Amino acid sequence: MPKFSGYGSNSNTIARALDRLNLKTPLQEWSNETVEAMVNAFVDEKFPTIVALNKIDHADADKNISKIAKMQDPKTIILCSAISEVFLRRLAKQGYIKYIEGGEFFDTQEDLVDDGDETGGGLKEMDEKLKTRLENLKDMVLYRFGNTGVVQALSRTAELLGLVPVFPVKNINNFASGSGPSTGGPSPVFRDCVLVKKNSTVGDVYRKIMGDAPLAYSETAGGVRVGEDDMVAVGKNDVLAFKVGRA
Repeated sequence: MPKFSGYGSNSNTIARALDRLNLKTPLQEWSNETVEAMVNAFVDEKFPTIVALNKIDHADADKNISKIAKMQDPKTIILCSAISEVFLRRLAKQGYIKYIEGGEFFDTQEDLVDDGDETGGGLKEMDEKLKTRLENLKDMVLYRFGNTGVVQALSRTAELLGLVPVFPVKNINNFASGSGPSTGGPSPVFRDCVLVKKNSTVGDVYRKIMGDAPLAYSETAGGVRVGEDDMVAVGKNDVLAFKVGRA
């Protein structure tokens, strides 16, 4: 225990590290190999790590990814292109494409017209330069890797830390988060996200957001009312609308 206390650890952390190894050998009988294995297990437990490899949009990305994958556990690696994610979000906000953050594809005006929507989803027409940039992004990122990896890196980090993302919304029917942007567009969907520990309750989430304000009732997806003691988890009560006031 004293050997690890300088890292802000406690007996529970060390016990979980020992459980990783299923180690039963008395300390005085540990070999150098056992010590090394214990240190590695402790580091994994105390400092869980995700390696986000950015700039996968570069032409030589595959070569660099292969090099790093040989030195790092592939399960901890997430491939990312932050600049691509930012670019897609900006175009979606400006009304050129429809794109769900972290998604595998996007739709342009032409795509939606081809699918039978005569209005093209109300999207703006793009010039050839912008079309070319988007086609290159598709080829270099989305087709090769499936997504930009940014949302996936955040989700994997939350999972690794034992956190549950919960989305508080104002309207449980359309998942809107309040008034729309100043441009007069629709209200943003799933704008806010709160991270809570596993085994947290609806009441825990409410108090984290609203403090001591009285709670009249809570609703989850489908308009289903949930109690303060109901648990939240990924896919269960992780979208919540709160009505403040006396029940």
